[in-house]
Amino acid sequence: MFRNVYTKLTEQQIAQKLAPVKAPANTCVCDACAPDALSGTNLKICTDKALELSYEFLSKQELLISQNGALPVKAAYTALTLGSVILFSHLLPDSQTAFHVVLDRKTGLATIFETWFSDEFIKDKREAQRAVYFGYAETKGSPAPEKRHAVTNRLENKGIVWTNDLGVKTFTVFNSTCYSTFIELSDPKMGIPIAAPSDYIKINDELYIFSRVEAEFSGTFILEVIDLFTVSQIGVRLGFNLDDEPEYTMYCGTGEIVGQLATFAGFTDYGGSFDMNSLNSMVLPDEKMPKGKRPVYRVHGQYPDITDEEARNAGKNPRSFPKVDESIMPSGHSMPDSDYLIGKELTVANDDGPKWQYRFIDICTLLWKDAEETEWHEETYKAFEPDKDLIMFAHVQTGSEYGKGVTAVLDFSNGLTTCFLSRIGNGYSNREVGFKVYFGVLEIKDGAQPPAYLRHQFTTELVGRAFTWNYSGGENAVTSMHVYHSPWGYSWTIYLPNGEGGLLWTSPCVYIKLRKDIYMMSWVEETSAGGQGTVLMNLKTMHDCGIFYGLGEGNQAGLSSIGAFARNAGSFDILKYYELKTK
Repeated sequence: MFRNVYTKLTEQQIAQKLAPVKAPANTCVCDACAPDALSGTNLKICTDKALELSYEFLSKQELLISQNGALPVKAAYTALTLGSVILFSHLLPDSQTAFHVVLDRKTGLATIFETWFSDEFIKDKREAQRAVYFGYAETKGSPAPEKRHAVTNRLENKGIVWTNDLGVKTFTVFNSTCYSTFIELSDPKMGIPIAAPSDYIKINDELYIFSRVEAEFSGTFILEVIDLFTVSQIGVRLGFNLDDEPEYTMYCGTGEIVGQLATFAGFTDYGGSFDMNSLNSMVLPDEKMPKGKRPVYRVHGQYPDITDEEARNAGKNPRSFPKVDESIMPSGHSMPDSDYLIGKELTVANDDGPKWQYRFIDICTLLWKDAEETEWHEETYKAFEPDKDLIMFAHVQTGSEYGKGVTAVLDFSNGLTTCFLSRIGNGYSNREVGFKVYFGVLEIKDGAQPPAYLRHQFTTELVGRAFTWNYSGGENAVTSMHVYHSPWGYSWTIYLPNGEGGLLWTSPCVYIKLRKDIYMMSWVEETSAGGQGTVLMNLKTMHDCGIFYGLGEGNQAGLSSIGAFARNAGSFDILKYYELKTK
């Protein structure tokens, strides 16, 4: 899905595709999930936001609905049950609007999700929008209950692998109070987590409501009722697939909780309210907010592509570690520059790759050349020593086509090296970074004799683990959580001031093991800004150092440094789901 291109459907096309759609298809094979619990009954739901829905259920498939006292209209519906909760869903006839109602029969409390397509404020008309209404089922002669279902942080950082009744297996992580990620494990094309704006609503300690919209991708809306006692779910899916065909289904499933990461809100903060304005770029009074408005990380199309010629010329005047830090994160916790390399002459011999010779003049200047060249090239570099006799350094290759950059690790204790050779342009986009990883050996006078066959190597030891990374303190404090969801992708969540997770995004990545408790991780912000971050993390000191490479001012390649202090946030038992299966 990460690289799928979805058609920009028009309002008219959406209307045509929805016209023949009636009730959601029921794929649930469990009879207990779909009893005839509503036919022959009447239901009036009052909410706190001037929405009132009155229902007369004519049968197991048809109902009459009256909205705010209007004349009733007939609609087809489907209902599923989970314990004391009924979830039913229906489209309004001749419209792009649907209602999805969660009713707790034990308490009479209800939550309504109204969804619609072709929103006037959203460029991508296929992207479902939603508004949430809290209320109750009216009982004649009884006063309105004071309690309501409410937003919550009680699901934050829980990971569940779900298997629905069609055999679709999905790894879902409730990363924050307003976002989630998922990987469809049963799809061979999946592997990179997808980020989606989400809602989390508490019914009680056992039952929760979860929703997501696949914004920036298919635009599909998902609503699920989750039972944590039995780890089971019922849900509804409404949207358009990759072939632009409508999907409107209700399903059930069972799951395995694969882990619970640490959360960092206050001990008495249970997430009963949510300050949306702390995330919105447009802060307006509630009465002026567009219906359904919520924070969404909009990255697709934010960074215009460049031409191949511009990418080819990105190395003419590169910027290496400018005095004004242009890193993606504040660098208050970067490691100090290392003088370890000063005066050294050495060769990095990459297996099946280039062979580079180096002379390090001072703490920020080096000379380099390809082993077959005669002319030396002077560059600015930056080096760190994250572990004893282990050096990470980086520089650009000024004048090179596509603005090539080198980020290398030299292990002077055993003579092994790992090098990232990066360039502007990756085959998908001229803006995005492409790279190759080379493992090799260090050739230096009186240095360690490198092993003949042993090398640094790609690893899955980080898969499922999570760490918080604090890049800077004070007024510019920035903390994010990295979750290493799969061998091929991870997510980062930016924290809100109260310690709850906020907006997040995902990227493809690779992991490399250098030593015990010493790892490299590199990612590219694909379908986004296109830059590459490469960090070396020392899990003994819980500190990392890193290099960010990508396009900078004037479409020139550039380098900046990053660094952060870590906390161990836990792990998910997820690696077993990525084992290669054979038929």
